[in-house]
Amino acid sequence: AGDWLQGPYVYYLYSTYGFGKGEIGQLFIAGFGSSMLFGTIVGSLADKQGRRRACVTYCITYILSCITKHSPQYKILMVGRVLGGIATSLLFSAFESWLVAEHNKRGFEQQWLSLTFSKAIFLGNGLVAILAGLFGNVLVDSLSLGPVAPFDAAAIFLAIGMAIILSSWTENFGDPSENKDLLTQFRGAAVAIASGRVQYLL
Repeated sequence: AGDWLQGPYVYYLYSTYGFGKGEIGQLFIAGFGSSMLFGTIVGSLADKQGRRRACVTYCITYILSCITKHSPQYKILMVGRVLGGIATSLLFSAFESWLVAEHNKRGFEQQWLSLTFSKAIFLGNGLVAILAGLFGNVLVDSLSLGPVAPFDAAAIFLAIGMAIILSSWTENFGDPSENKDLLTQFRGAAVAIASGRVQYLL
């Protein structure tokens, strides 16, 4: 909910602050570029520093990103986009890594893991996205709280999520024997991309 509440209103918020398509495009590029850049390292950092800690970092980073939406200043909004990109990278790496490690640590059956992910896709990426969109629309249109209201609501959901993580999750880490330096990881990724391209062409 913390993520889905924001999406429909980012462009609208920037436009209400008086920014044109070019400036808004730059803000979006900064967010996607930040996610691309930090996405290459956050998984490794989460494995080393702790996945629970990375999930808490996601909540804090995204809350800070939401707070920046209250400012009409371009530089502050740019900082918010960069923070949002970092948070997105953490969202799509740390949480799943934590879940898989915790699942295995508790000795649950492997088939349950696929069921959990299928439910997460339906509920988290489907139902929650729809409900978040409707809720955001109520805040902005029905209650006339303004385009920044969904970001405030998202920050509240993120704070609740962080409280749940801190109070009920245990920490887990990646396998130290599998830790590789960043350059080695980039080389492995390049080889995987290249080999996939060759197979696709064949």
